[in-house]
Amino acid sequence: MAVGALRRATVQASMLCVLSTVLAQILREYRKTGNFSPIAALEPVAIVQFLAWCLISTPLNFLWQEYLERHFPGYPPAPAPADKKVKVDDDGKGVTIEQPLNVKNTAIKFLLDQTIGGVGNNAGFLAGITLIRGGSLSECFTAINNEFWPLTKAAARVWPAVSLFNFLVVPTEKRVVVGSIVGLFWGIFMVLRVTD
Repeated sequence: MAVGALRRATVQASMLCVLSTVLAQILREYRKTGNFSPIAALEPVAIVQFLAWCLISTPLNFLWQEYLERHFPGYPPAPAPADKKVKVDDDGKGVTIEQPLNVKNTAIKFLLDQTIGGVGNNAGFLAGITLIRGGSLSECFTAINNEFWPLTKAAARVWPAVSLFNFLVVPTEKRVVVGSIVGLFWGIFMVLRVTD
């Protein structure tokens, strides 16, 4: 595990979490009052609560994605430098040999991410935010019981496409950026969902 990459991902996700929480609060205030009053809309306690959840969940998600990639690599490992010598008559233009996508591993990663990962993220969010807000275990189970399936249906409209795009198009080292950008908007949705 690359600790530096985990730290960067956590800091980046935390900043986006705070931004999405602030934007959601401003949007909620505007929808309620019709006034654009950013300062009046801010609820610092809610910002800290969502930040706390982000600080807990980001490392877990990072490790989950790392586990999936390690056990089901989308592409074969890059050849060692000595293996890179390939005799090709390319008229001196240079040749790039791309590794083929491992479709089976990509499908397994996708299915695991959308099932185990999705259940863990959705139930974890509902229980975690309830506990962070001072709720009891009983209230966690109530939140999961009442909100899990609606949240899972909403997530199914967004995250499978993001996951496929990431696995098929985005290089491994850039996937956190793509997920974080989509996560900014998802975070606004989640804050509005939980606070409305």
